[in-house]
Amino acid sequence: MMIRHHLRLTRRFCTKAPLPDLGIRIYSCRTREKIPLQLPSPARITSFYTCGPTVYDSAHIGHASCYVRLDIVQRILQDHFGFRLVTAMNITDIDDKIIRRAAEVGKPWTDIARHYEQEFWTDLQRLNVRPPDIKLCVTDHIPGIVTFIERLIANGFAYKSSDGSVYFETSKYLQYGKLQNIPTEQQQQPSTEAKKNAADFALWKAVKPGEPSWPSPFGPGRPGWHIECSTLASQIFGRRLDFHAGGLDLRFPHHENEEAQSCCYHGVDDWVRYWVHTGQLHLEGQTHKMSKSLKNTVSIGELMNKHSADEFRMLCLLSHYRSAIEFGDESMAVATNVLKKFRSFFDDCRAYVGGVKPAVEVDSGELQGKMLEVDGKIEEFLRNDFNTASVVTSLGELASTVNRSINTGSGRGDSTVVASEGGTVQAMANYIRNKLALFGLQEFDAERKLTSEGCSSDSIDQVIESMVQIRNGIRAQAIESKDRRLFAVCDQIRDRLKEVNVEVKDHGKTSSWSYLKR
Repeated sequence: MMIRHHLRLTRRFCTKAPLPDLGIRIYSCRTREKIPLQLPSPARITSFYTCGPTVYDSAHIGHASCYVRLDIVQRILQDHFGFRLVTAMNITDIDDKIIRRAAEVGKPWTDIARHYEQEFWTDLQRLNVRPPDIKLCVTDHIPGIVTFIERLIANGFAYKSSDGSVYFETSKYLQYGKLQNIPTEQQQQPSTEAKKNAADFALWKAVKPGEPSWPSPFGPGRPGWHIECSTLASQIFGRRLDFHAGGLDLRFPHHENEEAQSCCYHGVDDWVRYWVHTGQLHLEGQTHKMSKSLKNTVSIGELMNKHSADEFRMLCLLSHYRSAIEFGDESMAVATNVLKKFRSFFDDCRAYVGGVKPAVEVDSGELQGKMLEVDGKIEEFLRNDFNTASVVTSLGELASTVNRSINTGSGRGDSTVVASEGGTVQAMANYIRNKLALFGLQEFDAERKLTSEGCSSDSIDQVIESMVQIRNGIRAQAIESKDRRLFAVCDQIRDRLKEVNVEVKDHGKTSSWSYLKR
């Protein structure tokens, strides 16, 4: 009967009209290739669910790389392609690890969960990861989880075992293993435990002495890991999810099991349209992922003590979101240098447009043509499974082209022509800045207003500009009189400004300034 039911579902979905191709290609873990992104309409609400952390300890940079990369993908979908995303994330606040940690430190498990949950949200804020629209704690939704399990039992996909737990019967779901391509014979190996098959997984764990539990028709206990995300996502988005995301290590068994039980619950062939899995992070010289059990973790706090959020985000941008990331001094130096080159580019553009650098001849037509060429490439890269590494490379090439023009051109005396060329250079800078800001790089987000002790960023900029102009006056007198004491004063002002992350550059008889880090 289950086979006939499955065939009816297949025929029903196959007869539907094909969804429109949005001109974007995304990787499919089922087919192991890139496929067209097809959704009912780009104007409709698009659901995006992310598996959140189990809050028993501080998050490390392996977690950070996952959430920063997914944040970048969401920004591209939302801010570049115009998808109307609604994002949700769960917090697993009851789990074996939380219970063990509470016993180790002698605190209630609820205190452990709440402490590390708040720390997690603070860490995401420090990394400039947009918070999800909807946050869901598992323990707030136990009744819904129980109802979900009851329906699976009623539909013949789950059973209560001799130990009082409830298991999903994987042999009843004909497509089990479709995300990981698990052979059928491997799935249905007999189990020596209370479950029927080795691949069967717990939906409800029977209560153990001293552990927290909730009442249910199957007896007191608590939910299994996989059922939590299926229930929470279904409560928010219903019988079909557009995007479901997490680290590559979650593809099996977590996402495989989510997909199986959710398809059986909703009576659909596919619950998730597109699975988005990020590559794992490992330390330089290692090949295995960062893991607390291996004691090779770097906390997000430790990261932020040494590097900025933008530097770590650039590290993520320089590789494809599905690729592994190697973290260490060498890789972070590369990311930092990329940021420095863009920073220097914006400094030179501002100096040129402001008349601080000598006026030189710039071929506006050539620059605008280069920008259009790069813009076309970037569109292709983003439509090709969100290839940010190639985008950053193309933006760097455009910046180098502009730099060569404003630093090596011949001098001109026609102020009208120079003003026109200044506008072109400013347009190039605006374009590159906007593309970098699209990815969540705070330093280049012109709309982000920094505040310090009640002062706006504009006010701070004016104070710095005044100090640099005063230094320019002193320096002009030093050049004219060749007074070493005045040169020493200029050097002292420059060094003191650098201590507060303001860099002053001298250009002949004039000077410009910029932030080292925002």
